[in-house]
Order: sequence, then C-alpha cells, then structure tokens
Amino acid sequence: MKIHFFKFLSVIILVILISSCAQRGRPDGGPVDEDPPKVVSSNPENYSTNYKKKEVIINFNEYVKLDNPRQQIIFSPPIEPRPNIYPLGPASRYVRLDIPRDSLEDNITYTVNFGTSINDNNEGNTLPYFKYVFSTGDYIDSLQVEGNVFDAYSRVSDENISVMLYPLDSTYSDSVVYDKIPQYISFVRDSTSLFSLDNLKPGNYKMVAISDKNNNYKFDPAQDKIGFVEDTVKIPTNQLYDILVFKEELEFEGFRPKQISKQHFEFGFQGRLEDYKIDLISETEEPFEAKYFKDEKADTIHYWYKPYLERDSLLFAFSNEGRTDTLEIRPKQIEEDSLKISEVKSDKNKLLTDFKLKANTPFSRFEKDSIRMMNKDSIPVEFDLMIDTLYNHLVFKFEKEGSQSYKIDLLPGAVTDFFDTQNDSLNYTYNTKSIEDFGNLELTISNVDEFPIIVELVDEKGKVESTVYETKNKTVNFRLIKPGSYYIRLIYDLNANGRWDTGDFLEGLKAEPVLYDPIPIEFRPYRDEVLTISLY
Repeated sequence: MKIHFFKFLSVIILVILISSCAQRGRPDGGPVDEDPPKVVSSNPENYSTNYKKKEVIINFNEYVKLDNPRQQIIFSPPIEPRPNIYPLGPASRYVRLDIPRDSLEDNITYTVNFGTSINDNNEGNTLPYFKYVFSTGDYIDSLQVEGNVFDAYSRVSDENISVMLYPLDSTYSDSVVYDKIPQYISFVRDSTSLFSLDNLKPGNYKMVAISDKNNNYKFDPAQDKIGFVEDTVKIPTNQLYDILVFKEELEFEGFRPKQISKQHFEFGFQGRLEDYKIDLISETEEPFEAKYFKDEKADTIHYWYKPYLERDSLLFAFSNEGRTDTLEIRPKQIEEDSLKISEVKSDKNKLLTDFKLKANTPFSRFEKDSIRMMNKDSIPVEFDLMIDTLYNHLVFKFEKEGSQSYKIDLLPGAVTDFFDTQNDSLNYTYNTKSIEDFGNLELTISNVDEFPIIVELVDEKGKVESTVYETKNKTVNFRLIKPGSYYIRLIYDLNANGRWDTGDFLEGLKAEPVLYDPIPIEFRPYRDEVLTISLY
C-alpha cells in the first residue's frame, strides 16, 4: 500500500511540474507594460537648496534611455556651458547631469525640464514633463505664469515653441531676443497650446515666444517665428496670457547673381518685392536691352540681356523699396538659352482659372492670328491674349464651359522671344470638368467687426483653395469648389492692401487678426449650401 501511495504521489507531483513549465512558457508573454518609468530617488533631492555639487543623479525603477535630449531637455535659466547629460547611448537606471559649480550663479533657482525625453528601455513608455529643481540659494522660487501660444496665421502651430521671460531691468532692450539668453524658459506642451513658466522670482518681465529652430534660445528672423505680450508681465500674477507667433517679413536684400546660361542670370533675394528694378551699371554696347521676371515658386529674379558683353565682370544695381544693393558677377562662356514653351500646370478648378503658357526666355510678342482655339465640336472659341510680365506667362482669357475640351494650336512664329527666336508648331488641350462635379456655398459670418475682410477656404494642410475679398457684406459666395473638407479663415485687412500683413517685434506691431472656424465644411458635388457661422 505504501509503495502504491508513493507512486501515486510521484505522478501528481510530475503532473504539477509539467503544468507549471507549460504555464511559464505561454506565447502571449503576459500583460504589456504600459507604465512610464518612475523616479525612485535623486542626489541631491529634487527641490534642494544651497546646491554645491558638480553632478545630479536621478534614479529610476527601471532602465531608461533619453530621446533627443539636446532638444527636449531645457535648463531654465540656461546654464552655459550646457551641462553634459547621460546616458547618451545604452540604457541606464539613472540619468546624470554634470553641472560645474562655476557655471551657476548665486541665489538662483534652476529648473531642468525633461520634456518627453525619458523613456523606458523595453516598451518606450514616456515619463512626460518631469522637472528637476534646485537652488544655489537658501530657498526655491515658487511663482508661476501660464498661458497659450497660437499661430497668428496658420490653423495649426509649429512644434517646439519656446516661451521666455526677460527681466525688465536697466540692461533690457528689445534687441536682447537676438543675442542674449533669457532668464526663464519653458515650452509649449506637445499637441497642445499650453505653457507654464515655473519657479519664478517676483519682478517685471518681457514675455516672448519663438519657434526656436536652432535650439539656442535666441531669435533668428530668417527661420524663427516670434510672438510677444505687449504689456509688462508682473510676477506674481493670476493672468492667463495668450501669445500669437508670426513669421516676420525680412528686410529686403538682393543676393549676388548666378549665371544660368550665356546671357541669363538669376538674382536671389529676401523680403517682399514691391516696385523693384535691376540695372546693369557696367559699361554696355548700344543698343543694350534687358528683361527680367519673377520665378513662380522661388525668391528669384530671372534676368536676360542682349547683346552679349565680353567682360571680366558685370556690376548690377538691384533696387527695391528705397534700398539698392550693388552686386557683381564674373560671367563664363557657357551655352545660350533656346526657346522652350510649356503649359503652366495648376491644380485649381479649370473653370475658374486661365490657360497659361510659360517660356524659359522672356516673351516679347505674339501673333494672335497664328493661334487657334476650338472646342471638342471643332467650333472656334473667342479668346483674348496678354503677356504677364511679372511671371512671363502668356495668358489666354475665354469663356469656359463645363465638360468641355479646348484645343489650342500655335502655328510656327506665333510667339517670339527676347532673342527673336520663334516657336515651332505647338498643340495643347485644356479640359474642364462638369459643373455638377463641384459644390457651392453661400456663407454668412455673423461676427464680422469691420471691413475689408479676406475670407478663404483652406484645406487640412493650410493650402488655400478659394479666396473672396469683401468690403461691406457679411455674406460671401464660394462657387465651383472641389469636393473635400475645408476650414473657413477670415483675415481682417486693417490697412486695406488686399493681403495679410505680419507683425514686427522691434516695432511692437502685431500681425493682422485671423479667425478660424474650428469645424471644417464638407463640400460635395452638385450641392448648394447656405451656412451662417461665428468665427473665433
């Protein structure tokens, strides 16, 4: 009996062991870890005073790694030179900051904002917006100011917006944003408009926000947007501040030209072109002639001249808005341009746009009698023709019909360019869709404060589909709009110049106000909609 009992017991134990092994090897691996890393300790402790050490060690409950620490981790006030941060490579159970004591000022509260840089090593779970705070003095500054940052023009703001405070002391001037690191820095939290500047000292400050592309806490007008609070920010305060950032219009500057072909130069520039001109001021040969036009996409002017000049260098005067830049080029012996004509492609509704041709050399003249236009039934179509000298386009204006196909034929010699070269035989087709393929909208905006206004339909990416300029009516009409989702944007054209004008930080000018409807409008084929909205 004993022998049978022990055999039976052994079998039970064996079954339990096999079952246990099988359980241990389940394919699903157990529940997925979704918890972020946790701080278990730090040395010195968070919110320590009288900091005297050369390093900070922050310990975690699991292995962590740092994602993009250079951009994500912000020291406020900035510490120069910037402390070294570890780990840079393999994961570790701690984060170490090497902070030389001689890089810190006395009696200052420092905040280290880690952003979203701390992730666990296995699942990549993020510890969001962890802060480490310490003071080189006897106490921690504890005041705070909060607010929102929005884009002054676009519906969606840029990422990585920094919000900064500069003390309004005897050393302050508005130029500090270009060359001085601010006293306090924070950032707009990901996917939100919110910011919070913490651990502040009492005082009067200038508040500025920039899209800090260089991550150097300084404003670079060539690439950064900027926004500011007009009034003095007085700490402590309970006020919630809203900041609108905008891209400043750069001061005009003409750049040294590049040679593209034998008698073709390209002049780059920055800023807005108004009543510009380019003059060759080197000695010329008579009869000398030049033509130039703007590139459709780039900030570039295409310049041609004749006759060809045998010169070691050519000197130009590029003038615009009261400024003149003197620019030099040393021309080379390279090939001449040959006339090439092509259609100007557009994704706009062809029922509402003109058929256009462009050339790589300037159009000089055309012979309308050598150009024919017919519809799909071979019936001649009346059209007007003009040369757009701003972009060097040959523009065909005619009455368009839906579901139509227009054939445009240019006989040899219909077009002559700047160098008296003429075209060979050319043929184009311009097809329109049915009117039923598009939607229409009668839109009333109830909360218009003043006129004139610019009302636009923009898609998810901010591309403008249609624009209406209105000087007195709150109701505008959008017709023949391609099916899709569009946001309504309203611009108050305060100076009535027909366009949105940005701001200027040094001049203290805000951008012209822009309002959006946060809910997109869905355009459907062959649908006429009537809608009343309020924008904000």
